[in-house]
Amino acid sequence: MKKRRALLFLALIVLCQVLVGCTKEKNSPEEGFMHFSTFLENGNYHEMYELLTRSSKEAISANHFIERYEKIHSGIEAEEIKIEQIAKEQDEEKISKNESVTIPFKQTMMTLAGEVTTHSEVEMVFDKEEKEWHVAWSPSLIFPQLDEGDKVRIETLQAKRGEIFDRNHLGLAINGLNYEIGIVPERMKSEQITVAKVANVLNHPEESIVETLNQKWVKPDMFVPLSAIPTDQEDMLEALREIQGVTYREVSARVYPYKNASAHLIGYIGSITSEEFEKLSDHGYTANDKVGKAGLEKILEHKLRGEEGCSIYIVDSLGKSKVEIARKEAVNGGDIQLTIDAHQQEIIYNKFDGEAGTAVSLNPKTGEVLSLVSSPAYNPNDFILGLSSQKWKSLNENEHKPLLNRFTQAYAPGSIMKPITAAIGLNHHWDPFEKKNIEGKQWQKDPSWGNYAVTRVTAVNPVDLTDALVHSDNIYFAQMALEIGIDNFIKGLNAFGFNETLPFSYGMSMSTVHNDGMNSEIQLADTAYGQGELLVTPLHLALMYAPFVTNGVIPKPLLYKEEIPSIWKESIISEEQAAKILADLTAVVERGTGAASKLEQIRLAGKTGTTEYKQSQQEAGKETGGFIAVNPDNSDLIMLMMIENAETRGGSKYVVPKVMEIFEELL
Repeated sequence: MKKRRALLFLALIVLCQVLVGCTKEKNSPEEGFMHFSTFLENGNYHEMYELLTRSSKEAISANHFIERYEKIHSGIEAEEIKIEQIAKEQDEEKISKNESVTIPFKQTMMTLAGEVTTHSEVEMVFDKEEKEWHVAWSPSLIFPQLDEGDKVRIETLQAKRGEIFDRNHLGLAINGLNYEIGIVPERMKSEQITVAKVANVLNHPEESIVETLNQKWVKPDMFVPLSAIPTDQEDMLEALREIQGVTYREVSARVYPYKNASAHLIGYIGSITSEEFEKLSDHGYTANDKVGKAGLEKILEHKLRGEEGCSIYIVDSLGKSKVEIARKEAVNGGDIQLTIDAHQQEIIYNKFDGEAGTAVSLNPKTGEVLSLVSSPAYNPNDFILGLSSQKWKSLNENEHKPLLNRFTQAYAPGSIMKPITAAIGLNHHWDPFEKKNIEGKQWQKDPSWGNYAVTRVTAVNPVDLTDALVHSDNIYFAQMALEIGIDNFIKGLNAFGFNETLPFSYGMSMSTVHNDGMNSEIQLADTAYGQGELLVTPLHLALMYAPFVTNGVIPKPLLYKEEIPSIWKESIISEEQAAKILADLTAVVERGTGAASKLEQIRLAGKTGTTEYKQSQQEAGKETGGFIAVNPDNSDLIMLMMIENAETRGGSKYVVPKVMEIFEELL
């Protein structure tokens, strides 16, 4: 019993100490405000309200008080709120008489506009019934400039998206203008007639226009936007302006001046999807942002986007701006200058005339990529203006696949690969001047090949390296590869960059020699003349011709003007070997398979190639025709063009004149 009484006595002592302590904590104005500040820093607005004076509570309800703090703090994304009392000598006599006193303080917080620091003061009033110091609250405790009836506003300061330019500073993706077409309902005399005419000019369904005009927010005197058109469509704009009720306004827009010609290279932007927003929300994106959807717009999103700014300011009860609390300036996205020549890109694209294929061109001395073309393509401006479901369907279902980026794909190179095989052979002591005795148009190593034989188009005998390149002799190069051997041949291909990632800023497929190993001499023979399982990206194929004009060097391919030229592969072949192959490629154009590209004023060296896609030697398959060329007298330009489905038009012979015409225009 004595023990229980002792424990009870100790408990009473502790309880008294706690009560005395609590009373003491609120027994000074500073301690009273400290409680209020702690609740504010922790976002506990309900407990803050309980510390207000009776008159303050009469002036503002708990719900209104809590709602105001929540709206303001969430709106400006206030975080890390800190309240610091500023030391001030108080009148002890006033405090002893329980008269109100003021306490100066500093408030800091992180917001959308950065750190905000304010200085203010709070009036502390002693509550005689509760025997505590309470806060005489006013809106100025949120921000010193905030009065009753004022509101805190936030304005987003838009950052300009960086622009993309070619090597000559011609715009490839720029911030321009479009015409937004709309109808003001009260200006229409006949809705039926206006809608019908607008639908005809814009090629829109009448039902969708009527549905837009019947939206709940639409009023008779309002501009109701329907569609956007490019500023170069002056005839369409004039036709629309003549329709009663139709008007327009200029709106900022992303513009792609070279349209289809650079579509796959540059890409386009569009509204952020929910999946994209989920990934990017931590990087400052909002649900209303635009993001890169394809091409360089997507690859360079982090550089082009920029960073939005923000202004936090106060307006009075009439909505008039009073004072700016904080401002974070927008940071515009960075501009990008490419090595691409927009004029060359457009010339090459137009030469396809809508046919399926790809082309690349580059400076073999510097590695600067001058064009990356995929045909057919789409107009990226259509995605900015608003792509109709009908247009999207036509793009998706087009048999020529205009949405497919062909210059990133890997192709069987066909006979364009033969000079690479020749270079590997020369490195393995192949005698280019030795005449090989090859009879007939078909050859196989021995009966173990069964029914398979290597076929050539022209039966020339005897044959040296020059003859083999001029007449594109499959048998000659098959025999060369067999003599080199599988391991040495693959090692030679790897020296040219096979089976490794191309060091290029635009994602490309990897060039590969085989799918699952080199399994036979037949496969080796086919690989030697660019068939078998060999797959090469167009840019890599063009780069592999660089050593013939750079005395054995493959430059690192460059896409951005700021990049410094450097070497990717060196000592691929000797200067003497390079000169030999270049001379033979010149002979190909002078009197061989590339003779259709012979020009009077410009010398060209090059190689044709026709790739067959079929399951057996007996069947007729699809063909891709290709031609690669360089001017040996002014070797600043290597160009490769490949056209699909060329089997009924002579294969590579169909491509040669197109490349010739491009060289004529450019040089």
